[in-house]
Amino acid sequence: MSGERIRSGHQRRVLNWLMDGGGTVSEIAESLQLRMPHASLALRQLRERQEVSREEQGSIRGAIHRLNEAGRSRLAADAVARVRALVSEIPAHAEAVVLGQDGPHLLLGYVKSPRSQLLSLPNQGISNEKQTPSTSNGRKGGRWAVQRGEHIRWYTLSELELTDAPAPQNLRGTLGEWTEEIDRIGIVHATLLDSSREWSLSPGTWYNETESPPPLPNILVQGEYMLGTATGTGISLSPQLGIHAHLTLPVNRVMALNALRKNAFVFEERPQQRTKRSLPYEALRPWLRTRHPRLSEEKLLQKYEEIRDGLFTSEGGALPIALQRQLLADFGVVDWKNEDAITTINLSGVSNAGALALFEWFFLNTTTECAVEWPYSLEENHRMLERILSSDRCRILITSQGDYVPLASATSVLQTQKTLMKAVIALGRDKKIPITLLQSSPGPSQQNSHREVPRSAVELNEAWDSNTGLKREQFTGTETDTVEQKAMWYALSNYPKGDENWANLNDSTHPLAAWIATPNEHRTSRWIRLRTILPQGWADLLPIELCETATLISAMPKGSEQWSKEALEKTRQRFTKNVESILKYEYFFRDDVLGPWMATAVLLSSGQLPEEFHPLLGQACSLWVDAPRQPERVLESLFPLGVPLLDHVEECLIKCKAAAKVHPKDSVLYLWGSLLENMESNEPISPEFLRQIMSKLPSAWWRAWAGDWLQIQLSSTSGRRWLAQMPFPWPALLTRPAGERGGMPAWPIPYPSGRVGLDDVLHILLVEENVGKPALLDVYDMLATYERKEPVHYGRTHPLVGWLARSVESWPHMGLEVLGQGNPEIGALLYARSFASKLE
Repeated sequence: MSGERIRSGHQRRVLNWLMDGGGTVSEIAESLQLRMPHASLALRQLRERQEVSREEQGSIRGAIHRLNEAGRSRLAADAVARVRALVSEIPAHAEAVVLGQDGPHLLLGYVKSPRSQLLSLPNQGISNEKQTPSTSNGRKGGRWAVQRGEHIRWYTLSELELTDAPAPQNLRGTLGEWTEEIDRIGIVHATLLDSSREWSLSPGTWYNETESPPPLPNILVQGEYMLGTATGTGISLSPQLGIHAHLTLPVNRVMALNALRKNAFVFEERPQQRTKRSLPYEALRPWLRTRHPRLSEEKLLQKYEEIRDGLFTSEGGALPIALQRQLLADFGVVDWKNEDAITTINLSGVSNAGALALFEWFFLNTTTECAVEWPYSLEENHRMLERILSSDRCRILITSQGDYVPLASATSVLQTQKTLMKAVIALGRDKKIPITLLQSSPGPSQQNSHREVPRSAVELNEAWDSNTGLKREQFTGTETDTVEQKAMWYALSNYPKGDENWANLNDSTHPLAAWIATPNEHRTSRWIRLRTILPQGWADLLPIELCETATLISAMPKGSEQWSKEALEKTRQRFTKNVESILKYEYFFRDDVLGPWMATAVLLSSGQLPEEFHPLLGQACSLWVDAPRQPERVLESLFPLGVPLLDHVEECLIKCKAAAKVHPKDSVLYLWGSLLENMESNEPISPEFLRQIMSKLPSAWWRAWAGDWLQIQLSSTSGRRWLAQMPFPWPALLTRPAGERGGMPAWPIPYPSGRVGLDDVLHILLVEENVGKPALLDVYDMLATYERKEPVHYGRTHPLVGWLARSVESWPHMGLEVLGQGNPEIGALLYARSFASKLE
């Protein structure tokens, strides 16, 4: 085919603009930002070339100009001339070449069929090896464009003659087709979705569609519910509120309405519905106002109450026949109900006047969003339709009668195609995105897909609210792959109920999404299949009570700290209840990852193990010291506080003391080992090390020495500054009963008597104000009032804290209520000492 470039830029731009429909001279000039004389001259020249036709009906001023076949042929010839000039050598694996750009309008040449009419264009072309390094593949960054028109014109590369489109892969028959030999090029006219800046690729640049396109415009993705997917892709489309859908196929209307109806007030037309229709009787107020515009509000209210009494009470009597006929004509046979019981209105049998009254009621009496199917005329109801769309409450307004009529308040337009499930979203005359409507009944699975995803099961559970659903803003993870986004958000929108069938189909391709979509009763079996490939932090979805012990142990490394702690406790309970079961899971000791977890569970059970299981403790200890989990609980289980060292744990003590020396200096194991060594050697301990001990180790391990250590800290400025910052329950630490067994693991010691006096703590008054000061002042006040024989002071940390400094025989009654007052540790000590004093 011979091709000739269009030399006039104005003529080319006008022809290009007219591809999407007709327009007047002023519309063309305004859209293309041309001066009126230039636009008028270009159109006159095109009319003389018989490439543009003008509608001659009526006045010439304001006449519509349309592109005719000659004009289309000239555009095609211009495209062929560009191919001849720009296409010579095709880079390996290239998909397309830029042939031209006029503002937002692009002319592209594809040597492979585009994946869809929604084109993901890169910001960087395929590098020319002579100019730039070969590392670029043209897939970095991107822009969105949409194909104009449904069909692509294909030409042979050898002669540039019209030819057929490339055969789909499953229909290829010749050797050339199978080897994907490039022998043709398709001309694609496209428009950038974001025309605020030019595309950076110049004519003659080859590229591949980007695999990581940018987000679509907000208007297409910021709606809460998914309407469908861009045809030919997995990209979810969820337009904002205010969609006007003109759909002539009934099936498409039902699908569009179902996609957006969840939790919305729905107006629909269902002629075949067998159940009796219900309408809100409050809608009779606007209906009466329309029928009787001259009546006063008082008269209208009286008339409304008469109708209401006639409908709902026997005293009201039958309604007049004329009124019954009017109601039947405008609303059909219905069951009138209170508005609170209605969330869907079937407009079948409702007249145009009745529908207007129902919408007046909706706007006056509700606040919910709505999804509307409008079965009436568009022209006669233009005002009401604009009001519906501009209310910021209408998700979608579906019309079907006659031709499409533009509505100014629509944020986007969904126009019909004569194919089931297919439509186009029109964002302008030249931006029409094909959409495949969602093929499912209304439900949570229609949720839109987003880039934001949860990083862990903890984040997912924290974002879930049983009343409002998922709070997406709490997710901190990001998923850029659109296919994975779709899978993840399908799973998330079905959480926590799940979809087992979907999970079964997708656990090999989308394991994490399948894991999220699994119902609780099936999680254990799916965990067995997916545990090796699921990322860290997702075991928390396993229901601990339903899991076998082996499943719990295998999941501990991939759970959160809190979940793993609960799983360990459940395993400990099972081992304690059925000691022989430990032997069943002994093989976990040989696993590098799970061995320390199994060892932790065994050591936590050490106090209840019979003698024949004692050899296992040494094996478990060897594994545990390499990766000590829950060191406080394990050390207390092996070496209970206040209990002399037992013979069968001496080997464990040796291993723990040796391992403690090589662990981090701020770890619990290291600090415990160092303190134990100091106690054994009776060496003095520096105030700095004491502060580290008291900060890191449980107070139950060091409160036997709390009086001495408190005095050491009070004697220095740095110590007092540290005390001010530490909210320890000092009154409870200093007043344990004398002789009570205490100490730290592997170093039992009874609590001494008369540990501190008022003179020992005078420096408390020098401690600066901070979170640690109230407890210290309570210590000072309770000692001062005791020594001065003054009444017990009302405490800061607990109302009754002052009694701890006095003989328990003088205490008032301390019931369970003290446990709920003030600091829990102080309350517990008050109750325990009071209770113990009543025992023989």
